[in-house]
Amino acid sequence: VGCGRIASEFDKEPNTKVVSTHAGAYSAIDGVDLVAACDLNKEKLEICGKKWGISSLYQDYRQMLAKEALDILSICTWNSTHLEITREAVDGGVKAIFCEKPIADSLRNADEMIKLCNNKGVILQINHQRRFDIFHQKTRDYLRSGNLGRIQQVTFYYTAGVANTGSHLFDLLRFYFGDVEWVEGIYSYNSSPNPSDPNVDGLLHFKNGLIAVIQACDVSNYTIFEINILGTFGRLRITSGGFEAHFEAVGESTRFVGYNELFPAEPPIDPNRPNDAMLQAVAHLIECLRGSKKPLSSGEDGRQSLEIICALRESADADGRRIYLPLEDSTITIQSR
Repeated sequence: VGCGRIASEFDKEPNTKVVSTHAGAYSAIDGVDLVAACDLNKEKLEICGKKWGISSLYQDYRQMLAKEALDILSICTWNSTHLEITREAVDGGVKAIFCEKPIADSLRNADEMIKLCNNKGVILQINHQRRFDIFHQKTRDYLRSGNLGRIQQVTFYYTAGVANTGSHLFDLLRFYFGDVEWVEGIYSYNSSPNPSDPNVDGLLHFKNGLIAVIQACDVSNYTIFEINILGTFGRLRITSGGFEAHFEAVGESTRFVGYNELFPAEPPIDPNRPNDAMLQAVAHLIECLRGSKKPLSSGEDGRQSLEIICALRESADADGRRIYLPLEDSTITIQSR
């Protein structure tokens, strides 16, 4: 449902060399038949259908759910529609939902989505796709094993909205470092292209004591999604949206006697791997359907990422007041594309 960028269009970009969409992943995985697509925009729908050889095209997802016996449904629409579509999909007998981020437009609606799926035994997987990437899985294991030493500081740079990009950002930080205890945020003077989804600069205090800093930049100049992790044994920088890694190791200073510095070194985790996170996400979802695994990026994970977004917005609205998690509810409504 929804035939836009992450659903289909990213795979028509001339510079794209890997499968980057839901439709592309379904088409590439053995044992999966991509049987139907839906979009309100008829032109966009027909382009998607032609590209992927989909014969059953709908402009009303309710009709699609009524006429097609679907095992998996991808929800690739704006987050304000996710609950409504999830409710219809669960009632329509879908066995698994692969939902775009953020999970919903409010914590209350996210909770309802999770409840609906749990009550009917429907698998709910959120597309925080870096979780499915072997490089990020190895990085998490490397950091948690203490190979970088005690983590001293973490800084994350992002663009294009605290909900739009922040959903991935906060999920990756949780994936690496665990749950967040409190946040403090202020609205950034670097603007977001979506006034309804502002940029927020802030602090995240994790339950293990670590503090991470998030800083927004203006996407009209360039896009950035970069994490800088300083441990006592060195520094790991993950750049280019999570596709490249740079490492510096501790060594004796050549300029200052009695001091150590950081020097370029080979990354401890090789970033050169198949860039197939979308393929791995669909393959993982199929394993979940077969009962061998639980979702690596669950509805609960999606809810916790949304919770951090809401807490930062609440803090920014209150001039940086510290907001503790978990939030039972929030009046913040998240509008993200």
